[in-house]
Amino acid sequence: MKTIKTYILLFALGFSLFSCSNYTDGINENPNTFTSAPGNLIIGQAELTVVKISSSNSSRYGGIFTDQFTGSERQYETVNNYGVVAGDFNDAWGDLYTFGAAQARLANDSGVEADDLLLVGVSQVMEALLMGEAAALWGDVPYSTAFDYTTNPDPTYESQESVLEAVQNLLDNAINNVGDAAVASVYGQPVFVGNSAKWAEVAHSLKARYYLVAKDYTNALSQAQQGISSASGSLLSSHTDATGSRNMYYQFVIVDRSGYLTVTDSNLQKLLDGRRARLLETPGDANRITAYFDGNELNTNDGGDYSPDATFPIVSWVETKLIEAEAAQRTSGDATTPFNEVRDYLAATYGGDFPHSAASGGDLLAQILEEKYISLPGSLQVFHDTRRTNNLLGVPIKGTGYSTIPQRFYYPQVEINANENFPGLIDLFEPTPINK
Repeated sequence: MKTIKTYILLFALGFSLFSCSNYTDGINENPNTFTSAPGNLIIGQAELTVVKISSSNSSRYGGIFTDQFTGSERQYETVNNYGVVAGDFNDAWGDLYTFGAAQARLANDSGVEADDLLLVGVSQVMEALLMGEAAALWGDVPYSTAFDYTTNPDPTYESQESVLEAVQNLLDNAINNVGDAAVASVYGQPVFVGNSAKWAEVAHSLKARYYLVAKDYTNALSQAQQGISSASGSLLSSHTDATGSRNMYYQFVIVDRSGYLTVTDSNLQKLLDGRRARLLETPGDANRITAYFDGNELNTNDGGDYSPDATFPIVSWVETKLIEAEAAQRTSGDATTPFNEVRDYLAATYGGDFPHSAASGGDLLAQILEEKYISLPGSLQVFHDTRRTNNLLGVPIKGTGYSTIPQRFYYPQVEINANENFPGLIDLFEPTPINK
């Protein structure tokens, strides 16, 4: 839980994610005395961590737990049977706190000192996303006392509900600070794609995401309607075919751990290839599956969704519209329109037929959740949805002798060893407080 300024951006240099010279050039005139960096450089560290949390090990674990992917060899075969231990989550915890939210805090402080409200706002968006994911994955987590090791060497744990409320407040402040700024114009590139995304819309979509996690469907609907307004406005990670800049799934399945992660007989594969019937018949899935997968492997070929230069959605228009659809269905609003907008987008993207839904009630809700499950492969939001809805879709349980999929991540071994306020061991299958 230490905030170690020496790690700022040095970690990013070895991150195997991006060639982010814009964020790192010229900050180390003397590496032996380096203790800090300008806020406009530090924010890149937080953004890199957001990409890692969204599309690296945590993402892969969530995808395996929800049977989008299959752990096929060595350690991942064990993960496929839910055989994880506390030490498996050390890196994710360190990313969220030391290399993510703590760096966002430093960038925020720099923005305040320089009277740079845009930097403050973008820093707040990054911190909110990181701490929202921490609360969603673990439940009760440290927050208000988590970022000053000198004053608080043993951060206290706060309730999942209170952390999610703090995230909402932080995003409100962020929206006021970023105004109408575009991601491409300030503090977004080169980590994120230079498209038409706007920071305020991204923040509204994040508010919708974490209201959904908290089961506050009224506010989730309102925020989704103010969120990302077009597919070209999604917040996407930027990748190239250059070493150190490749898509993280490509990096894992091709370069680092070939054979570990596949889709062999996964629920997602079966839904797309017709072995498991869709709730809403979708002939266009015959086209979509070829973009996702190459046989039993992720499609890492040129043009595939996991090619070296393929983007990964951090916060997307599709996620936002499907949040709107689900929240509207649960609050007696118009769920059909946003849902069918997504279906039209999928038809335009993949070709083939993605018929509109004429369902209502529980049938429509299930169709919306299934489309989100299929449309966001590898997204932690699918793991959150499956737990939040008590596995309404009937995602298969893969681990031997279990009656449910994992309901959380284990608290990491580093917390067990070092934090005197660690709340004690909690079973992998114990729901987080908001899901009880």
